[in-house]
Amino acid sequence: MMKLHFTPNIAPGKIRENLFRLIIPGKICDGDMQSRIKRLGSRFGVYASTCPFGLWAPGLAITGEMRAVTECYLPLAEINSAWNRFLSLSLRYAATMTGTAIRTADCWLDVLQRLHPYVFRSDPAELLRRLLEDEDFRIGFLFALFLPGRHGGGFRRYPGQIEFLRRWLEKENYHGKRVLRCLDAACATGESTYDLVLLLLENGLSSESFLVHGSTIEPLELFSAAHVFFPHASDRQQTFLCRTAPVFAGGACESMAFFTEDIRLPCTQNSDRYDIILCNGLLGGPQFPSADRITTAVSALRTRLHDGGIILCADHFHGGWKKLAPPSLLTEVFTQCGFSVREIADGLVAEKHQ
Repeated sequence: MMKLHFTPNIAPGKIRENLFRLIIPGKICDGDMQSRIKRLGSRFGVYASTCPFGLWAPGLAITGEMRAVTECYLPLAEINSAWNRFLSLSLRYAATMTGTAIRTADCWLDVLQRLHPYVFRSDPAELLRRLLEDEDFRIGFLFALFLPGRHGGGFRRYPGQIEFLRRWLEKENYHGKRVLRCLDAACATGESTYDLVLLLLENGLSSESFLVHGSTIEPLELFSAAHVFFPHASDRQQTFLCRTAPVFAGGACESMAFFTEDIRLPCTQNSDRYDIILCNGLLGGPQFPSADRITTAVSALRTRLHDGGIILCADHFHGGWKKLAPPSLLTEVFTQCGFSVREIADGLVAEKHQ
């Protein structure tokens, strides 16, 4: 996994400098890719001239018959192979399409439906050709692919959790004590990370008295969190800028960091521990759906906590997955890993025994 570490910064020059640590700039020229595009273009020409229901358009109600015909003429496996090649030419790290609109779709029509409105043409060859030639379009498309609207739940998604933390901070009275260390594990695009910083500031803590870290395994998520950068969603970016303005204006961003990490890996002996860990929208979802995987993650997170520290977890996503991992299972796993657990208005809070 590519190791990245960013201090939040919204200066345009810094954003561009760091962006090109991840994305290859300029026009992309590659003979193999051009051959793939040519083959896909030929396939699409036959498809367009023979399919009985017309080409895809926004709002199309896709039927099973449409999927079958499309898959016959435009096999998703061949399209995916071209996309894999495109990603290897566009990104400086080894990306995977797992979980993206392309990899989880049943046919090309479903891909188009999921990527709309960013993609509005039905020819995959035409789309790939433009992506290779147009840097700005390519950047926006990559963020749309890896950061769809469902990633990141918005600010104050878990108000019960925020209220619990407010009371916990008042009870612990961290004013004048050692630096309060916090981790937003699997932070996605960072809304909860900034919410936590704003809560600390609202409770009277100075930015010198805390450190707040956010971590994820997806580099583009990390980049968006650190640089408030959503080239595929201008409204989202503006909302994010407005919400985080106090953090940047007051210099609290210097007490933050975002980095890539796998939360399943335990803390090393010399690593600093945290007082608060948030782990929202992950445990019991598709990445950690079973007791053994949840146990692996919880055990690793426990090594990152000070004695007496707390983990808070909540999930308003993954409704169907909760049948596999209901709150009772999460409680059982936390208890077996040496935590005292209780339910709060949003999710669970688990305290590490001293």
